[in-house]
Amino acid sequence: MSVAPTSGFHPLRALALLVGAQTLFALLDATGKSLSRDMGIPLIALVRHAGQALLMVAVLGPRMGRQLFVTRHLTLQVWRGLAMAGFTLFFFTALFRLPQAEATAINFIAPFIVMLLAGRMLAEKVGRVRWTGAAVGFLGMLVLVRPDSHLDKIGVLFALLTVVCNVSFQLLTRRLAQVENSFTTMFISAAISVVISAALLPLQSRWGGWPAALSGQQLLMLATLGVLGAVSQWCLIRAYVWSSASFIAPLLFMQLIWSTATGYLFFQQLPDRYSLLGILVILGSGVATMVFAARSESQH
Repeated sequence: MSVAPTSGFHPLRALALLVGAQTLFALLDATGKSLSRDMGIPLIALVRHAGQALLMVAVLGPRMGRQLFVTRHLTLQVWRGLAMAGFTLFFFTALFRLPQAEATAINFIAPFIVMLLAGRMLAEKVGRVRWTGAAVGFLGMLVLVRPDSHLDKIGVLFALLTVVCNVSFQLLTRRLAQVENSFTTMFISAAISVVISAALLPLQSRWGGWPAALSGQQLLMLATLGVLGAVSQWCLIRAYVWSSASFIAPLLFMQLIWSTATGYLFFQQLPDRYSLLGILVILGSGVATMVFAARSESQH
């Protein structure tokens, strides 16, 4: 997919925004992982999405009015919201049980699946380069989750459920990007995720438990979840404004680097040599696939 930038091509500006988005995504994941040690996942997900929705109402509501939540494609928006809610719930659960780098790496098998499904569902061209890249990326994931790995098996299961939600989320995002305002889509998904997370609060005691008391630091971390989520998505959207999808796509895999660094800085967790090999295979195959695919498209 090679979408032209909407405001001119400014690669350095796009790169800065992308790095900012990925850094904030890594901090969001680390914050959720840290909070999950003291409280259940539904509450964390509820606060994360409610914070984003309220921030969007405060910042965008006065300018957009009803356009912030009025949609002509309600069914697609509901499915995207469900996918986003599932992604958050499952990924934070995976982060609780797995190191951040490994959980993120497993989730990055999703772009390969999206590439393959996009050919059938979105009429996008899928050539041998993408098929080869997907196969190599999947091989990297198998190295990562090999039977003798130290990874928690339940954590791996939740990471794979995250992949399912992520694939659905990305396909629906591509479809809605063609027919809806991006901010409308962001807000509706956040609002639906709030509803889903709130509905799951009765499971809180079984899904990590209720916090006995909240410290000032925990309250601050909860408050930052929504801000990190909203600002990171805004940065990602703006990166596409100043660049093209073919320029951004290979760089998305840099998220694996930031997640590994964040996991070490906050939790002193580093992948073992085999896990690191799996992460590098996923990273390398992802970047190579996107670069060669973009070059092939430009030649045609």
